[in-house]
Amino acid sequence: MGFLSDEEKDALQIRRMIFHVVGKTLEDPILLAEITPPQHADFFVDRVRSALRGNLFEFRPRSDAERMLREIKGNADAFAEQSQGLAQAFQDQHSKVTSVGVFFVFELGVGGADPIYALIKYDNEDVVRYILRNGDEPQAPRLERFQETFVRKPEAMQKIALVRLDAETGGHLMVRDRSNTAHISDYFERFLKVRRVNSPDEMSGKLVEAFKATFKEHKGGLPEEIQRSGVNRIYEVMRQGHRFDPEDLEPILTAIFGQVAEDAPLRRTLTRNLKQHGVSEETFDINPDRVQKPRRRRLETDEGTQILYDEDHAPSVRPRPDGRKEIVIVTTGVKSDDVDSDTGTRRR
Repeated sequence: MGFLSDEEKDALQIRRMIFHVVGKTLEDPILLAEITPPQHADFFVDRVRSALRGNLFEFRPRSDAERMLREIKGNADAFAEQSQGLAQAFQDQHSKVTSVGVFFVFELGVGGADPIYALIKYDNEDVVRYILRNGDEPQAPRLERFQETFVRKPEAMQKIALVRLDAETGGHLMVRDRSNTAHISDYFERFLKVRRVNSPDEMSGKLVEAFKATFKEHKGGLPEEIQRSGVNRIYEVMRQGHRFDPEDLEPILTAIFGQVAEDAPLRRTLTRNLKQHGVSEETFDINPDRVQKPRRRRLETDEGTQILYDEDHAPSVRPRPDGRKEIVIVTTGVKSDDVDSDTGTRRR
């Protein structure tokens, strides 16, 4: 299950909002008052929704970020003061290359009694806008330059952490860090004081299972070459150490299944299987050492002949002039050559 259910995503709304100016050129953040009531809520809700795929973390004991958010949850009057403390802590931990921007704190409703919180580092954008006056006469546009702006592009939100506090202590976070999409920046990790819930090693194995289940369901509709060795292909691709990013599935999808049409049912099946295996939202580097391909393989001919073998003793397949193929097995001896005593279906 994802950090937010589909129902919670649909119910997402901003209850409270505030931001403070942070960045490398400031000794201390510039602290601002709460924006009440929230302004341009639809714009910022869309920005949060655009970043809902991230990596799952949990608070470590004695996290100051958790403590300050609990103060906000328990005392409505503490929102502005504790948001200032969060901005100061973020500023204290920021790296020397952190650009000037703002640190947002949002209290978000998701359809239930308990809110969730969003902590967002939003970079300032240097933009020039043009202004035209009404009328049909030719005119020279007037240009205005702005640096303190919020734009729609996802890259402007450098860091976002959605926080769901547990009842008594601790809580889970969905973190999207654009400077380290497969994990989290060191200073952002120190600020939040969190650890990853799902290890990349564990998720590497789950990813293989999700692709294998998808191949099994759609094997008959895939090209003949992929039908013959689809599972082996999955292992071979995964063992190349790709980065898995749910927002950029195309490279790994094409490497395994070939070109897949945009409306192909296989895509919907893969999405379902990734979600069922808990890897539909997280980005991670696949660990080849955790993608151990089984050594036992099976070769089956059109006539129903089956050969089970280890990779070290693979038979050779040679083309014949008449278009058929010749399978050659080199062995130290024949262990059995008898009538098949199985009376049921052929063993698979």
